[in-house]
Amino acid sequence: MNIQQINSGLAITDFLASQGFRPAYTRGADWWYISPIRPAERTPSFKVSTRLNRWYDHGAGEGGKLFDLALRLCGNGEVKETIRLLSEEFFFSQANPAIRKEPVPPPDVPGTWKHSLRKDAVQKETVTPPGTSSGIRILETQPLRRGSGLAAYLRGRGIRHGTAKDYCREVRFALGEKEHRAVGFANCSGGYELRNAWFKGSSSPKDITFLDKGGKSVCLLEGFLDFLSLLELKHRLQPSSNFIILNSVALAARSLELLEKHREVYLFLDRDEAGRRLTERLLQYHTKAIDASSFYQSHQDVNDYLLARQQRAKRQRRRPGL
Repeated sequence: MNIQQINSGLAITDFLASQGFRPAYTRGADWWYISPIRPAERTPSFKVSTRLNRWYDHGAGEGGKLFDLALRLCGNGEVKETIRLLSEEFFFSQANPAIRKEPVPPPDVPGTWKHSLRKDAVQKETVTPPGTSSGIRILETQPLRRGSGLAAYLRGRGIRHGTAKDYCREVRFALGEKEHRAVGFANCSGGYELRNAWFKGSSSPKDITFLDKGGKSVCLLEGFLDFLSLLELKHRLQPSSNFIILNSVALAARSLELLEKHREVYLFLDRDEAGRRLTERLLQYHTKAIDASSFYQSHQDVNDYLLARQQRAKRQRRRPGL
């Protein structure tokens, strides 16, 4: 994207929300904020016209378009880096419109929600991806044991112990004052996606998972059960493919730089509304992207397809004479 596309394609209010700023109040098309570009003030003097998509700081006597504001909040003022970050913000907001926040009253202490637009802030601080729980504490991890209850849970999802053991751990964690066990799948920041028969959540920090197999191509999936299911369907894979597991569609923007480094990008995303929307955005964003979901188009996701296929195979084996 260029500066003109950024200014016309992104709303200033969405950009401010992604950086943790909330309007003090709204009056028609005008949204008023505690100034994000000056020291904390008590009276909101920073106005955004949602009709014109322009901002004006009455205290500083300055105003402009979205890019002017982002350049100020970047701190380093680098045009190229600001364009990159705002391009990710455009992708992120278009792929995940449901996470946009409505105006809410500001906290009692003004000026405490200012966040810099830094290079590693791809996951916006105002977004909590589904399944995240800050109350989870990891107590212990160990290899996934054959014949354990957690291995049986995975088998019920169509995934064999031999497929899962190199990627999953048994995790003992605390939720409040109680301890539980779940299948754990590690992300790039040391957090875990946690699953068992009754629980679906994750420990902090939340992040994507990148599995580097030294391949030129990469397979992109939403969850680790889909990744393991794809391994069960080995004939669907390119030789020596790498894998990116998003662990939430809300983390899609974190995968963009990794995707750019591959020759082909195969999309195995869910067939629900969020997954289809993200697939469409990636097909627009990456000329190397290929929608690989056609073989499970009548199913919710790869794991759902795997289970249906295994059930069909069982029924065929039970037929007389077979």
